[in-house]
Order: sequence, then C-alpha cells, then structure tokens
Amino acid sequence: MLILDRLCQGTAASKPNKRRDLAWRKVDFVQPDAAWKDHLVVDQEMSGKTPLEFVRLFFDQGVVNHIRDQTKIYALQKDAKEFGVSSAEVECFLGILAFTGIVKMPSYRSYWSNETRYPVIADAMSRDRFEQIKKYLHFNDNLTQKPRGDPGHDKIHKVRPLIEMIRDNFMKIPPEEHQAVDEQIVPTKQRISLKQYNPKKPHKWGYKFISRAGESGFVYDFEMYTGKGSVDVSDLGVGADFVLRLARGIPKHKNYKLFFDIWFSSLDLAQTLSDQGILTLAAVRANRLKGCALESDSKLKARGRGSYDWRVETQSNAIVVKWYDNKPVHLISTYATLDREDTCRRWDGKRKEYADVKRPYCVKDYNRFMGGVDLADMLLEPYRIDFKSRSKWYMRIFFFLFDLSVVNGWLLYRRCLAAGQKPMNMLQFKTDVARALLSGASLATPKRGRPLSDADTNSQKKRNYTCRPPDSTRLDGQGHFPAWIESKQRCRVCVQAHSKVKCVKSEVSLCFTPNRNCFLTYHTM
Repeated sequence: MLILDRLCQGTAASKPNKRRDLAWRKVDFVQPDAAWKDHLVVDQEMSGKTPLEFVRLFFDQGVVNHIRDQTKIYALQKDAKEFGVSSAEVECFLGILAFTGIVKMPSYRSYWSNETRYPVIADAMSRDRFEQIKKYLHFNDNLTQKPRGDPGHDKIHKVRPLIEMIRDNFMKIPPEEHQAVDEQIVPTKQRISLKQYNPKKPHKWGYKFISRAGESGFVYDFEMYTGKGSVDVSDLGVGADFVLRLARGIPKHKNYKLFFDIWFSSLDLAQTLSDQGILTLAAVRANRLKGCALESDSKLKARGRGSYDWRVETQSNAIVVKWYDNKPVHLISTYATLDREDTCRRWDGKRKEYADVKRPYCVKDYNRFMGGVDLADMLLEPYRIDFKSRSKWYMRIFFFLFDLSVVNGWLLYRRCLAAGQKPMNMLQFKTDVARALLSGASLATPKRGRPLSDADTNSQKKRNYTCRPPDSTRLDGQGHFPAWIESKQRCRVCVQAHSKVKCVKSEVSLCFTPNRNCFLTYHTM
C-alpha cells in the first residue's frame, strides 16, 4: 500500500503563525540549487569488524556499565541489600533477550523448563539468576525524579539516560541525503497514560516515538512522545516542533532533503526549514496552506485520474501540488519541480485491469523516500524482543532501544561491507551478536538440582555437536589455550585429519603438529 493512502486522516491544524503576507501564483517554480553538498562517509576499515562490534558502537560499554550501576542502586533502594552484578552478566542478560526475539516461547521460564529447555540460554545463566537481574534491572536513580506538578517533572525519567546515551551514539554516524520523519510505535498493553493509539500502524497501541531515518532505514535520531509539550521549539504546533527538534542533527545549508507526512507539515514549517538550508517535500492538509486556492476536487475528477494543479508562493518560493488519484492529495516542497512527469500503475475498477496514471515527479520522490522509518519498523518486527513485564512499564522501551541498536548495527555493517563480499542477513547477524554476548560472559554459576540417575548415565551416548563460536570470540586473542583430550576428533580447519588437541575456549578440535598448525590458523584467519 502506498504511503499516500493514509494521508486523508484529519487532526487539528497547527497554531497560526503571523509570518508575512502570502502571494500564491500559478507560475513556473524556480528551483533552487538542490545538489547535495555533502557526501556519505563510508569507513572501509570497519568492514573487518564483527557484528557485536557494530552493535557496540551504539549500545556501548558505557551503556552497559550505566545499567549495571543503576541496577545495584535500585537493589539497595528496594530491598536494602547489596546486589553483586557485573557488566559481563548484564551482557549475558542482553544475549538471552536477543535469543528470545529469535526463538519464541510462551514464557521466559520455558527456556529452562525440562520439557522445552533451550540449551543455548539455559547453559549460559541459571533461571534464578536471570530472574534476579530482571527483578532489579534499572536505568535511573528514583531519588532524582521530581514529583508530578513540579516544572521539571519528566514522565520518562526512568529511561531518560538510556535514551540520551543511545541517541547520541546514533547521531555520530554520517547521515544520508534523503531522510524522513515519522512515527514508530513500541507495542505495549500496559495501562499507562503514555500509551498512544494509531490505527494505521501494525501495533495500534503502544509508546509513540518520533524518529528521523535515512532511506536505508537507519534511525539517526528519535524523541519519545509524552503528550503536549513533549518538545517546545516553536509556536508552529506539536508535530512541527518534533520535526524542528529532530532536524537539529542535520547539517545546515548542505541541501539535505527531509520528508514528513500530514501530522507534522505546514507551510510555516517548510519555510523555517528552508531558512536553515534543509530542503523539504511533505504531504500537507489543505487547511494549512493559508489561502492557497487550487482547483476543486470535482474539476480535477472531471479531468480524469492523474490530473493535478499547482500554485507557487513567490515570496518564500514554495510550491504546492494537488494531485488527484483515488482522492486528492496535497504536497508541499521547497525544491521539487514539475518539469518531469512520471506514471504509476493503478487498478481501474471499471475496466477491471491495471492502467498507467500520470503523476508529478514529486509524488514519486515522496513515495520513494518517505518510507525510511517504516523500513526500520519492518526490520525490527521479525525478531523483536517480546517480553512481558507487569510492573515495569519502561522495560518495553529498553527492549526497543536494544533492538534498534542491533538493526542500526546491521545496516551500518551492510554500508561498510567490502565490494564483492556476501552480507549476512538480519537473522544471522542478530544470532551472531547474541552468541557473542553469551560467550563473552564466561559465567561459572554452579548448577542446582539432583545429579542424573544411573539410568540416564548408562543410556546410549549421542554424538555431541559443538556449535561454531562467533568470529568475535574466535579472533579475540584471549584465553585460547590447547588442551589434550582422550579421543580423537575431526579438525575444524583441515577436516580430513583428526586431532587430540582442543581449544579450551572455542571448544573445537584443531591440528597442532610440526607439519600442521591449524590451531594458529583458526584463531588468526
């Protein structure tokens, strides 16, 4: 379904802005210099990084250490006892969460249950330890929160530091030329005033984030919607304030192109961004065009599907186009011209066949570049962490931020990929990240419970299969020591030979003889 199909839902107009008298004319639009004056920086040296290293550019060690420290503080405040948790355990907890987004089960206890046990998770951390960390997991000191009614009260105080740190890390990445501002819904069923309803999104109920993303789906900046006054930048209205807030991270006067939909747009917003050197193309409501008299719907319909009309505001040099498809759609731009026309295929209900419909080129540009945030949502959805937490409403936001860091890491990995190198898909990438987080924890928690019975120990032996360790573990150069084993096993490198030497960390058999040193090859190449 095209993005323009959802443009006819109504909301209240922006606040009036007395800027200057407008002069609408049906004249040729004088296109400004729209050539991009920047370039996309691609660090080829990053192509050798592991998936976990890409994710750690955003969900870095500072974020992990902050979670560890705040978790300890919360344990003292809640139960007046010291809770010893390490950064490695927090990373292991994150790895388990990542696997729960890949391998779905009815409840988190199912991963440790005898009937449905998932060894990758169950062997990394005991269920009781996981529940302890989950119980005390926290992201900000409750004692610093100001009470309701105070001018400095923050509705999302509990996750504010996490949002700020991860957003700052996102903004370090060089941006793309075409970017879009749109809504993201973090699904939740919590009974809380922060929950929003949007019938046009796959998850209709949830926390609303306003995000700025590139055409690849990379999210550069975001802000959580907490109601009126979430951000106060101007007097242009709530939607326009979000766009201006997120546009602060866009380099000025470099001819970056910004796209947004009718909830945000107005003529005043387009003019304000134009003054900052940011070019725009957006869908807009007719009641926000301040006296722009275009042809009526009936006249355009009589001229046929694909007809359009336009006006130019000569003082600010902004063009408004009204295009008639199934229904009229208004677009406003500070750079798009009408010199070129394009066609699109539409279903003709009368003739029962597809037909080519004429459209201005700005409509094609809008549909092409407006979907960056929707693309990010599409990449998040298949392996989203879906953990229920009855008491902590903000856990869903934490899961969203971690998932978004993984998606951004994958997109950056694809951007930096060397020519001719086959990329990993999202599933492979997230699995590698999850396994690296688990293997890096090196937890030595004793297993509780009774030992296996004699019947179990005397049962027929099954072949043990050792999973291939992730590259981030195999090549880290730490703790890889050879050990002697009783029975020969096939070498992981040369395959044809068998060896009695095994790496204690990678748990794979490798040749270590005067003629073949597969042990060195495996850990360096």
